[in-house]
Amino acid sequence: MNKLFVLLFFLFNLHAYELAKNYEYDKNIIYSNDLFPELTQKFEIVKIPSDQDHYRLDAQIIAKTFELNGIALDITKTRYVNFTKHSPVDFTPLKRQLEAMFIERYPTIRIDEITISSRGYLTALPKKVRGVFDERFYQNGTGTFYYFDEQGIRHYLDYSIKATLEVLHTTQKISRKEQLNGFNTLLKSIPFSSFIDIPLTALPDQPSRFRSNLKSGQLLTIRNIETKPLVLKNEKVIVEVRNEGVIVEFGATATQEGLLYDIITIQKNDNKRAKAKVIGENRVELQ
Repeated sequence: MNKLFVLLFFLFNLHAYELAKNYEYDKNIIYSNDLFPELTQKFEIVKIPSDQDHYRLDAQIIAKTFELNGIALDITKTRYVNFTKHSPVDFTPLKRQLEAMFIERYPTIRIDEITISSRGYLTALPKKVRGVFDERFYQNGTGTFYYFDEQGIRHYLDYSIKATLEVLHTTQKISRKEQLNGFNTLLKSIPFSSFIDIPLTALPDQPSRFRSNLKSGQLLTIRNIETKPLVLKNEKVIVEVRNEGVIVEFGATATQEGLLYDIITIQKNDNKRAKAKVIGENRVELQ
């Protein structure tokens, strides 16, 4: 009997509706299908005083109301719910700004919808409104930004973007230091949600390699790659020696890898070692 109860409880919560942190309203009585339009059951959640344009309610109270009507709510990510009166303002200028910023960062992004909502009741926006965004906003499909009104007061807004983005994925198992190319990567279109780091939407202009071993089908970000050194360890290099306008060249072996202008150690044919500066691909200048 106990096992059956646990199973029923699990199935009951498997289809639980996830409660959001913020909702906008037009009428001061909030019903169940104001939170979840797909619900066929309509019952009252809360009546907001007419003299308020913002109201905060404990998520557990809302969950209990739904539970009494046979509906499970997922409130694991929400402690309090904010209800804000719908502002009769046109957010189009801010949507256009946000769209332009995403397109500048990701030229191949396909934006389907941008939603902006206020954290407080607004009657109007400044004529030349400009949003101020976090420097890493382009890594998330949802976020918060603010603008200044004519009095210099900050007003915070929430945004969400529905879009798809083509991002490079590995096509096979990758070994550390393997060179990045069109054979071991492939562009895949994915929903734009949240990225730990900047996703790779094209092959880099500079020859690059992988920082670590990766599995097949893994999404790639800039954290996964690094610029391929011009000089590799144990590779042959041409060493230039400059003396009063005269350049002498000889061959040697790099004992270290290096990027442009790095100082590395080389081993000459007589096994003696010396310092040299990387000046090109497989080319160094004796120091």
